[in-house]
Amino acid sequence: MGIEGLMKIGIATKDLDKTTFLLADVLGVVPGEAYDNRPSGMRFRLLQLEEFYIEVMEPVDPNGPIARFIEQHGEGLQHMTLRVSNIEAVMADLKDKGARFTSSAPVKLNSVLGPMKFAFMNPRTSNGVLIQLMELG
Repeated sequence: MGIEGLMKIGIATKDLDKTTFLLADVLGVVPGEAYDNRPSGMRFRLLQLEEFYIEVMEPVDPNGPIARFIEQHGEGLQHMTLRVSNIEAVMADLKDKGARFTSSAPVKLNSVLGPMKFAFMNPRTSNGVLIQLMELG
């Protein structure tokens, strides 16, 4: 039970295809299919490196979180995701240590990686870094 390791990083970009294919070429991997995630205001692709992923995200909604991130910070690293087991227990433990989350409970959904639960730590409690906790399965 707990934090198992780094699972993926998210990169915000204005041009999904350009960034994805540049990274794929440099890293020598085949880019994944592009997916629309309209509720989150973005399109994204995954690049897989063994058990680690790079998620490249492009805004499709000017008011969505990726568009706001690019407007405030420019393109680049937007978040990092930690793989966890028992996300509720990990969240409770981190809350006891002073962390805050953007939602009171994990979000559940089916994704390109399968069924998952995830939650984002408020970056104000993690030195400005947006950290996502994710439990697969």
